Amino acid sequence: MPHQLLIEEVVRDRGSDALYTVPASSLVADAVDLMAEREIGAVLVMTEDDLVGGIFTERDLLMRVVRPALDPKTTPISLVMTRDVRFVSPGTTVEAAMALMHLQRHRHLLVIDGARVHGLVSMRDLVFQLVRNGPARLAAVPAATR
Repeated sequence: MPHQLLIEEVVRDRGSDALYTVPASSLVADAVDLMAEREIGAVLVMTEDDLVGGIFTERDLLMRVVRPALDPKTTPISLVMTRDVRFVSPGTTVEAAMALMHLQRHRHLLVIDGARVHGLVSMRDLVFQLVRNGPARLAAVPAATR
């Protein structure tokens, strides 16, 4: 049976990537500047208590800022972020995480264990891991079941 690739391995593999955050008091323009500078598709929005208050994604920018013609330089991020952040534990398999992302139509998942935030993974991160580890994983599956 092939090794089950876990989310904790994806987070560890991306180890050099920082967890990019903005305070809930930020403006949309602040988050967009950070996302553009770091070439990332999402930032976590943190409360004053240093808890995750939400996530702001490229989709949020498009649907909640650009489409209604709000000004990013005057719109608080707290008004347009996604508050219901989906998450998984580090022990979740990559396949289970991808299924969750597909079913709930999310491209990012927070990885948490209790109060500890381990990271944020994107669909792209998970696909990369499957492609990179795929040949060996698929070789272990009998041809009749593929």
